[in-house]
Amino acid sequence: MNRRDFLKLAAISPAALVALKTGCARSTTPARRVIVLGIDGMDPFLVRGFINEGVMPNAARLMAAGGGINRLGTSNPPQSPVAWSNFITGYGPDVHGIFDFIHRDPETRIPYLSTSRVLEPERVLSLGDWRLPLTGAKVELLRKGEPFWTSLTDQGIPVSMIKLPVDFPPDRGRARILSGLGTPDLRGSQGSFTFFTDDARSITDDTSGGIVVPVRDYGDGCYECPVKGPQNSMRAGNPQMEITARVWVDREADALRIDLQGESTVLARGEWSGWLRLAFDAIPHISSVHGIVRFYVKEVSPRLKLYMTPINIDPLNPALPISNPPDLSSDLARHLGAFYTQGFPEDTKALSRGILDDEEYLQQAWIVLEERLGLFHNELNRFREGLLFFYFSSLDLNIHMFYRSLDPGSPLHASTDPRFKGAVRELYRQMDLVIGQALDARDGFTEVIVMSDHGFAPFNRSFNLNTWLAVNGYACIASQMDRERDMFAAVDWGSTAAYGLGLNGLYLNRRGREIDGPVAPEQVPDLLDRLKRELESVTDPASGRRVINNAFITSRILPGPLPPYAPDMIIGYARGYRASWETTLGSYPEEVLTDNLDPWSGTHCIDPSAVPCTFLSTVRPVIDDPDLKDMGRSIAGLFDVPVLPQGGRDVFREDGS
Repeated sequence: MNRRDFLKLAAISPAALVALKTGCARSTTPARRVIVLGIDGMDPFLVRGFINEGVMPNAARLMAAGGGINRLGTSNPPQSPVAWSNFITGYGPDVHGIFDFIHRDPETRIPYLSTSRVLEPERVLSLGDWRLPLTGAKVELLRKGEPFWTSLTDQGIPVSMIKLPVDFPPDRGRARILSGLGTPDLRGSQGSFTFFTDDARSITDDTSGGIVVPVRDYGDGCYECPVKGPQNSMRAGNPQMEITARVWVDREADALRIDLQGESTVLARGEWSGWLRLAFDAIPHISSVHGIVRFYVKEVSPRLKLYMTPINIDPLNPALPISNPPDLSSDLARHLGAFYTQGFPEDTKALSRGILDDEEYLQQAWIVLEERLGLFHNELNRFREGLLFFYFSSLDLNIHMFYRSLDPGSPLHASTDPRFKGAVRELYRQMDLVIGQALDARDGFTEVIVMSDHGFAPFNRSFNLNTWLAVNGYACIASQMDRERDMFAAVDWGSTAAYGLGLNGLYLNRRGREIDGPVAPEQVPDLLDRLKRELESVTDPASGRRVINNAFITSRILPGPLPPYAPDMIIGYARGYRASWETTLGSYPEEVLTDNLDPWSGTHCIDPSAVPCTFLSTVRPVIDDPDLKDMGRSIAGLFDVPVLPQGGRDVFREDGS
């Protein structure tokens, strides 16, 4: 931040002038308490703008206390699982092993979630159709590396990490942890809604994110709505467990009643239910799997349109490990009531598919935020000493959906209802109130840090990486009929040199690593150099702008050694561009570049230099180029402990040690 920018802020907070003169040197008194607010997606440019508008007075107050707003270096690629793993471990993907939301098995090219996996029981007893496990199934965290807070808990410093990203299942050490980003719903997905309707033909979008279930009126206003739960691993073939919700409609009253497992709920059109608990019998009367859902009545007359959230793991009786100690989630649920446990609580897919409109989506998003604020107040009130990290997802997911309201260049800007063009401003205002509460909790031994994992940029045009590879002779399409199907259905692998998968990844089809891979080891360096040159020269015929700022050759930016699932190249898109949804799933649309007409109109999965993180602190950093990898060591260094984490630098010390 330059002197001119700082003096502009002084008009909002006179204390900034004092900070400018004194330099806000690091306190000589070790902290007894450190509060870290992890606000996913908080953008430093938007923060500065909202401070200047008077929307974020508490952020201005924090800037005055700690010497201004700092741009924190994000990860490459700047995706949340990668970024938060950098923060947690103090190292990059070559150490913690997370390169994208999606990894793939090199041999089969089949994708899988990068952060966790379920390991089936090693020993099973078969009795007819039953499969009884003799050893337990396990959920494995795929992120590697030691968390920075271990160095604190080992030295007797209490640590609470609430809604912690990329830590499902939670670390089993001494810290209190409630898992956040990466926690699945009860079906094992990252969020799959259900939409019951007797007008299913009106829903033409059949993309991912949920299912549309056709139902019918049996003549007395009663609909039987099947609620599909997780697979039953105790039965042969792993059939999906299911219960039935009976929905009774009263079209004259424009309302309905839901009967579900002995409980009844009456809702009017436009009304959200509270949390309803579900139990799926794995073994009748012996073993049940518990979940929670909310319903929203979109329409009663003339057609039934009933939305059901993804089935969340019940925090009161979790079927999968979501906290450490294990009873933490149930203690919170008993005290505060049920709450969203899935890592992506805002249902962005329901908005993208038109199941919910802007207003209905925002209603659901505010429910999520109100629950998260309740958790935060609870943690802040009980916080006495040590480290409290608290994570908020609301900025990230909601700005993904409403960046179009900020961006006149968005293809959807003009069609966005003016009523919702203040949604982003209001979300930042809410985060500012949270910052104010953290600052108000300070005493002479408490420091406050606000940090994000990346900033934001517009997503106006989609780049179909696989189509570009095919057009330019790097991929061979064997079947024109299958080119728009997912997962490379159209590809002749023996004649394909490279393919895209995930949000930023490009992979060579290497001999000995991929099945039928034709690229010999000695061809790899020249092929990567050629791809880099050509990709970085791609321009958009609609505007003449560069589409890709940097095509990073992974082995040259990470010290390695790299695992076989690592991408060979990380694509750093320019502002306004991003990989298409088709690219992330391995299909080959006709056009290389298309307008993005999805409400998901903001992105950060681009060149990391374009989307830095926000970093505000009551302690002034003295290193000019702070990075996410530095934050764990810096936080630990605020305490009076002799042993600090290994990764990163202490940005509050000039030598970084």
